Amino acid sequence: MRQPSLIDIISVILVTFAIVSCKQVSNSEGKVKTLPEVEQAFNQKEAVLNGEKPTANTPISNELSFLKAFNEKYPYEIKLLEEPVIKKRLEKMLGPQYAFVKSIWEVETPITIVDGMFYAWGMQAHSGGDPGAVLMADLNKNVLYVGIRKKEDEQFYSEDGSPVPQKLQDWADEQ
Repeated sequence: MRQPSLIDIISVILVTFAIVSCKQVSNSEGKVKTLPEVEQAFNQKEAVLNGEKPTANTPISNELSFLKAFNEKYPYEIKLLEEPVIKKRLEKMLGPQYAFVKSIWEVETPITIVDGMFYAWGMQAHSGGDPGAVLMADLNKNVLYVGIRKKEDEQFYSEDGSPVPQKLQDWADEQ
């Protein structure tokens, strides 16, 4: 039987150290990257391959298609209202109402996606649905819609000014 040489021992120690170090770095971050963050990292790597210099401002895609991956998940699981693309677009569309929606979004249903229509609903705990809010997205048209109920009054928002989907109207009629 062959005796391990000094080089063999040092190699094993270095490989073990490298593996442990990588694990510690990934665990110390303690954060799961969101799809837009992964996309941004990909865009930056692609820029390097194309000979461009990436910057911190390398754009994140404004497409909503990444939402398809979240069917049947709860909005809190994916931090829906904090997703960079969603947050930016909602702040632009809702203005100060965005903070209101975030403040009342305590009880929620799982996300559903049917025929390219994304649907998420949340309300203030113990409110019976008033206040409450619905976030919808037409993933094929890349358009967000929001319905907000406050003091028995509903307000609807459409990113592109088009009529809100029937399911949003139905939500208002059911309450």
